[in-house]
Amino acid sequence: MKKALYAAAAALAMTAASCSHTDGWQVSGTVADADGSRMALEGYNNGLWYVIDSLDVRDGGKFDYRAAEPAPYPEIMRISLDGRSIYFPVDSIDHVTIATTAAGFGTSYTVEGSDDADRVRRIDSIINASVASRGAAATRTDEQLKRSLLTVALDAPTVMASYYLVNKSVDGKPLFDLSDRNDLRYFGAVAQRFHTERADDPRAAYLEQVFMNAQRASRPGTTTEIEVPETALFDIVRQDERGTKHSLAELAKKGGVIVLSFTAYGAETSPAYNVALNTIYEKYHTAGLEIYQISFDADETTWKQTAGNLPWITVWNSTTDSKQPLIDYNVGAVPQTFIIDRSGSLVARVTDPSRLDAEVSKVM
Repeated sequence: MKKALYAAAAALAMTAASCSHTDGWQVSGTVADADGSRMALEGYNNGLWYVIDSLDVRDGGKFDYRAAEPAPYPEIMRISLDGRSIYFPVDSIDHVTIATTAAGFGTSYTVEGSDDADRVRRIDSIINASVASRGAAATRTDEQLKRSLLTVALDAPTVMASYYLVNKSVDGKPLFDLSDRNDLRYFGAVAQRFHTERADDPRAAYLEQVFMNAQRASRPGTTTEIEVPETALFDIVRQDERGTKHSLAELAKKGGVIVLSFTAYGAETSPAYNVALNTIYEKYHTAGLEIYQISFDADETTWKQTAGNLPWITVWNSTTDSKQPLIDYNVGAVPQTFIIDRSGSLVARVTDPSRLDAEVSKVM
């Protein structure tokens, strides 16, 4: 499509201001023997880690970060040093304090300021001990261990520890294998609790969709496509490569069919994905189809070079923009595609680009 697209490792990057005159959540503490080091602070959104900021470890091992605003929903965060991570949840204006050492980072640490944070630490401590003694593969297949971990998580008064647990990976592979009947049942218990206690949280819908999708996949002849009930869309207002603002809501008022695309041009899958988009754009554009594509590349140059070669609306969610579009549309990984019909209703989520033509044709 016009010009080869760039394929380099891409990371979603969202930042929140760090300063002393704000009212948001905090994380601080010490990393002994790590003076002068730099850590990454990252957030988690339904399967995808994104960079929030970098944290300098000052003299005495001290570090701190304060978010610009309270967290609207409980969030899972992590700080990472030299490929090792410490995980913790935050809610509203929590102040979490972490104490560790450079040598024990990720395996030996204390967490204060939040019962949820300490519970996540306990979960990781149990998993780390199992991996150290028996290996990652044996840990991932130990049903008794997973039942015990689920008991620890579900015993909490909030749902964040259980959300963290069922999304946990061990040595790069999910701890809960949703093709396994028992693991799927455990995941469903967490999804049900989220639906009951935090129905307003976007992750409730995400967990339910993942659970139902896994159920369909386990039955021969069923589709793994996730259907989205008709609903009003959430507006997105961002600038294109020429600095012109584009509103998704205003575009929808024109009465055409819209393909809403979440992507990152630096991702390895981006070229093939954009080829699929171009196919439906050329086929249906004269009949009233428009594509509104929002890219989450960390590198503005990469984004601009690709955006300038595409015929549809291409906007950028920069590293200083809000991550709200990801939350509003429950996007945990890119690329992700949605279809908006002529009435302005969100009618489908398409996870398989090869299904785009068939799904778009239903509303043209």
